[in-house]
Amino acid sequence: MSNIIELVLRTNIYTQPIQFLLAIITNTFNIRILCSRTLHLSACTHYFLAYAILSIIYACLLCPIQFARGFSIDLIHGKISCKIHAYLLFVIPLQANIMILLASFDRYCSSSQICRLQSTSSIRIARKYIVSSILFCLIYMLPMLFIYNWDKNLRKCLLKSNTIINIYICSQVIIYYILSPILMISFGILTIYNIHQQSTRIKPLITSTQRRRTEGQLARMLVLQVIVHIILVLPFGILYSINSFIPSTQTPNIIAIRLIFVTWQQCDYFVSFFLYILSANIYREQFIIIVKSIKCVKEQTQYFLQSEKISSDHLHMVKMDRLFLHKKIIH
Repeated sequence: MSNIIELVLRTNIYTQPIQFLLAIITNTFNIRILCSRTLHLSACTHYFLAYAILSIIYACLLCPIQFARGFSIDLIHGKISCKIHAYLLFVIPLQANIMILLASFDRYCSSSQICRLQSTSSIRIARKYIVSSILFCLIYMLPMLFIYNWDKNLRKCLLKSNTIINIYICSQVIIYYILSPILMISFGILTIYNIHQQSTRIKPLITSTQRRRTEGQLARMLVLQVIVHIILVLPFGILYSINSFIPSTQTPNIIAIRLIFVTWQQCDYFVSFFLYILSANIYREQFIIIVKSIKCVKEQTQYFLQSEKISSDHLHMVKMDRLFLHKKIIH
């Protein structure tokens, strides 16, 4: 192994625990906030929830493997683990990517003035889309179980190469790194256009003001997430495409850069929390409520423990007084 690759892998000892903790903590907050009554009524929220859950799963799978590689320990050491590892580490990012795409489509439909499009922005339809996308990803990524094989001599999980496999890899690149970003950007622009058109028309009714405010802030959260998602994902996608179609490019320097981009891409799975906090007042409000509730529970727990301690001390003093009186009577 090249010195530069070893150096990059050694940084995983420090970066992976931080990324793991950030992914778990931030997405746990995301799930809790998105489940609040204010946000849970929107169909878009369900896509965000699915994305947060997938981010936790992905972090739990990838971070330990990357961390172990920092100590030159490869947790992938057999035919079965090679195939399962390749399958899961490709199917989960694809599913997460589709969740952002569906959320973009939902914001476009919700902001549209066409009744038929507006009707598709519902919780019932969102759940159907989520289940359908999961089935699509699980089936579409099945070839990954066959195109990655364990090389006993090199003791590595390697990608096979032939015409059919290249066509399949090409379809991955088109879907994940070309078609998906284009659709996200397109739906984002159309959503902004629709919201601008609505703002220039007659003011909404008072009863719908709160809902429109929530929907507008969800759209802002999504647009910001789409921009950051593309920035974090594309660098690895470009190198992955080049390495897949031109194996001769897999030099130590390029592999080292690709590993850096893997770590860079992992930021996509915890940065959403900070983007939501920055872009939406309603999200910040819900976050403050949760923090206050946690603080209140902590104070109540401390008060209960102190009360228990005082009661215990008082009981002990009563027992000692009784024992003293008993000895005094005897004497």
